[in-house]
Amino acid sequence: MHIRKHFFTMTIAVLLTVGVVSWPTAAAAAGQSDPATEKEIRTGREAAGQMERTEAKLSPLALRLFGGYSQVEAGDVNEGLDGYFELFELYQAEGYGTVTGGYTPLRSGYNFGADLVFQLTRHVGIGIGAGRVRFSESSRMTWSYVSDIDISSTPTLSAIPIRLALFLTIPLGSKLNLTIDAGAAAYAELKLEARQRLEQSDGHWTEMSLNASRNAPFDNLGFQGSLGFEFMILPNTGFFVEALGRYARFENFAKATESLWNEAGDSETNEGRLYLKTYTFDGKSYSRFTVEGTPPVSDPPHLVYTEPKIDLSGFTLQAGLRIRL
Repeated sequence: MHIRKHFFTMTIAVLLTVGVVSWPTAAAAAGQSDPATEKEIRTGREAAGQMERTEAKLSPLALRLFGGYSQVEAGDVNEGLDGYFELFELYQAEGYGTVTGGYTPLRSGYNFGADLVFQLTRHVGIGIGAGRVRFSESSRMTWSYVSDIDISSTPTLSAIPIRLALFLTIPLGSKLNLTIDAGAAAYAELKLEARQRLEQSDGHWTEMSLNASRNAPFDNLGFQGSLGFEFMILPNTGFFVEALGRYARFENFAKATESLWNEAGDSETNEGRLYLKTYTFDGKSYSRFTVEGTPPVSDPPHLVYTEPKIDLSGFTLQAGLRIRL
């Protein structure tokens, strides 16, 4: 009995000794993290710290430089510019001669500009900017009946949009951002410039020029917004591509001038407002622009005058750089 008790006491002592000796090792093993996990944590902390230090060094101002391809609705502008082209097509439809070529609607152009953005936070900014949009097209048609008459046209529609917008930058990765902006735009220096020339095969010709404008930007208010992606090529510089949509539909130009001259040296100039003059006969109609010093009187249904709407609504595909100053 005494031996059994002594053996039990020794066994308990040995177990306690082993436990005391092995506990620090086990505790150390339990508290030790995986090297790979520890490295990831350290790398993440370093990256976050680096980003915070970079952000702290950057100015709250950012400069956006951009340019790209634009399309415009134009609307009544095309309706007024294609008048003689429509007329010759009606002659052909009635069996009087044939036409080759045709009017190409004013649709395509370009834009460029810059925004200065104040970053309220790393992801939200408010900015003001200005740019230029310009749309131009060339058209040519020949009407052949007894003799040939060639008509050519080269119109240009342009403006300087000045905008105030909210800019959002949403991180999608370490170097990729989603960009969103929306705001209002006032269109200054709104202008239409067009030239047309009618030339007969016998050498007679008539040339016409049209200039219309409105320079009060707050009479030409529109809205626009964009969605795009930005790739950070440097800590303070990103390259972005974006699609932009705009709504910009305005009233008639404030003033217009129309000039005509021919090979004989005759000339005529009219100043006033721009009107859309629509002729209707035998159930068919065509429209062209005219400049009148006093409001003209319509004679429906054969002759109707209306004031055109100037529609710069459309979309833009553009690219550029955003630089934190």
